[in-house]
Amino acid sequence: MHQTIRDVVLDYVEDYTNGTVWSQGLIRVRFKKDYTRAILGRNKIIESLQNYDLDSSFFQITYPEDHLIKMGVEICINILQHKVMLELLSDGSIERKEPTNSIVKQKVRLYCSPDLIHHGKNGTTLVKLHLYGRLSAYERINQASLLQLYGNADSTVIQFTLERRKWYIHKTKPVAKQVKQALDLVHQDIKHMETSFSNVNKNNDLTKVPLADTYRSCMHCNVRFMCPSRHGYENAKAEQLTLMCE
Repeated sequence: MHQTIRDVVLDYVEDYTNGTVWSQGLIRVRFKKDYTRAILGRNKIIESLQNYDLDSSFFQITYPEDHLIKMGVEICINILQHKVMLELLSDGSIERKEPTNSIVKQKVRLYCSPDLIHHGKNGTTLVKLHLYGRLSAYERINQASLLQLYGNADSTVIQFTLERRKWYIHKTKPVAKQVKQALDLVHQDIKHMETSFSNVNKNNDLTKVPLADTYRSCMHCNVRFMCPSRHGYENAKAEQLTLMCE
């Protein structure tokens, strides 16, 4: 559902800049169609995985539900009618960026692309949609600092964050010190990832991958809904063992 919300909002903005404004009825039709197609596509993938005799508890077939479609449409309309979004659409130009769009800074290729870049009378504004829970103030400023690299030192970053069906908006203009701190964290991440990769690569031993081992860590993880451990650590270990045996 979250991916469909993102796609519908970005497609709306893209059409708006080309002179086509969707009605609320069209938003509803578009969301229902895209969400249903995404669910059916997901089910086909799961059915193919089940042919490998993996534990069926890992993969659950789901179907489009009316209340989820209604919820998704409401979320889309709320952000598209939000004062901040309307201001962006009414002034200057706005372009869509793909998640794979990258830049090179300090000899490191960064993948932290904004979803939209707005050029207006007040300069460049970088817009990011965050649909998986509210970030802490520390996480938010780090993300904003990396997003600003796609503009310039005077660019403003706007982060739309969805939490419990409500949008929260944060406007930030990171300073040079904050950008440096964010880049330093990226360098540290790369260092540790390279170390982990070298340990795994020697014997193809996935048990060497550093994973959280406490529930407290999982509570603050933005991708916990996709992690195998959501069904319990024992199931996660079994799935990992299956992957190692393939």
